[in-house]
Amino acid sequence: MDVADESSTQSKRKKKEFKSPNTYVILMFVILAVAVLTWFVPGGVYEIDANGQAIAGTYQEVESNPQGIWDVLLAPIVGMVGSDTTDAAISISLFIMIFGAFLQMLDESSILKIALRKISDAFQNNTNALIAILVAVMAVLGTVMGAYEDAIVYAIMFIPIFLALGADTLVAVMIPVLGTQAGCLASTVNPFSVGLASGIAGISPGEGLLFRVVLLVAMIALVSLVIARYANMVKQHPKRSMQFFRRAEDLKEFPMAEGDAAFVRRQVVGLAVMCAAIIVMIVSLVPWTSLLPGFTLFEDLPVWIAGAPVLGTVVGSDITPFGSWYFVELSMLLLVATITTGFILGYKVDEIVDIVMRGCSNLLPVALVVPLARGIQVVMDAGGITATILHFGETTLSALPPMAFVVVALLFYFVLACFIPSSTGLAAATFSIMASLATFAGVSIPLMVTIYSMALGLAKMITPCSIAVMTCTQAAHISYGTWVKKAAPIVAGLFAACCVFLEIGLITGQ
Repeated sequence: MDVADESSTQSKRKKKEFKSPNTYVILMFVILAVAVLTWFVPGGVYEIDANGQAIAGTYQEVESNPQGIWDVLLAPIVGMVGSDTTDAAISISLFIMIFGAFLQMLDESSILKIALRKISDAFQNNTNALIAILVAVMAVLGTVMGAYEDAIVYAIMFIPIFLALGADTLVAVMIPVLGTQAGCLASTVNPFSVGLASGIAGISPGEGLLFRVVLLVAMIALVSLVIARYANMVKQHPKRSMQFFRRAEDLKEFPMAEGDAAFVRRQVVGLAVMCAAIIVMIVSLVPWTSLLPGFTLFEDLPVWIAGAPVLGTVVGSDITPFGSWYFVELSMLLLVATITTGFILGYKVDEIVDIVMRGCSNLLPVALVVPLARGIQVVMDAGGITATILHFGETTLSALPPMAFVVVALLFYFVLACFIPSSTGLAAATFSIMASLATFAGVSIPLMVTIYSMALGLAKMITPCSIAVMTCTQAAHISYGTWVKKAAPIVAGLFAACCVFLEIGLITGQ
């Protein structure tokens, strides 16, 4: 074949290739599609109890509220600032931007590049072990505290490591997204899913715990195996990587220190500050009082500080205790760590401000994904179709035998979670109804809690409403279409494994 023929063939191939729309376009199309549904799906409401939970059997059809162009355009804005039914995304977006500043400070001084190089060198000949360790850590964060929106933090730190190890950005994104959601799928003590759903159903979160622990171990093993197999394939055959077309660009954008780079004293102190900030971030998010009811140190310490005559005035009298932190407190923590590291490294104030601004701007495109994802729920709630969809599940599931019920309930909850990936929002809207249906079908309430957690974890691995998926893929320059192509078979396999576990749970009386 001569050069002209080869060029012609490549040109035709390029024309046939489908280029996935970017993240923002996909999310706007989903918002538009949901808005179209509001024109055809009847509106509906459930009666709400004193705790804000829907009451089974009280569904009433109401006049529909079709969402128009104005509502579609307004949805991302409402998603950012929040409404009566939707939490504001602005705190998450701000956290992402400030984390960008945190990374920029570390990158500016080469601290992060050197640290990542040392990790890469340590696991150069044992990538599988590194993947298994990181997946297990991510899963623990997911199962204990529902780690989700902060998956991007870990993804950005993992990307340079796995690029240096010969893998690709997909591996680095799969670890925090699939890892944290494997933990959420098998939530053991996660107060935002198991805790809330159990409370709504009137049972202890400890019921079914052993079953969920076994499920967690199995999910960690499965996810680690899947990611390791893909990573090994990419290392052996780089051109088979789904991101091979931009490998050179990725290596340039996510570099590490070259050769045998070593830390100087100031960099060691800066690295210590970075590590301390990450540790404090994790500790501050763990629900200590839920895990250890008798452990009140973190609750008592702010009270003691507030009561101290001088200390309370200087430090502040309204300190949020560890275990109750959220993105507002995390943003403050990372901003303080960034500025402190800047002074340690010898930067002037103007230089620190410049680094912070550049870092924030680097992750601004990722931060804007969050309100778009929230906009989908805004349109669903405003259109009044959430209750109608739930009622469809209520009428469909009520007559099924137990073995069919658990599978169909998982599928139904998966569809719901694809549009309402908020664990608290989904539980409040649905669980009192689903718990009643489970009882009528002969399925235990703890197993129904597990079904709810499974569906949430699976959905947040792939749905465009998943903040973890959309922010991580956006930061790694992975198209949503590429992510779906890779993640869909994995999610399908995990879904099948969950169905097997549910049938075992029925047989063993879980």
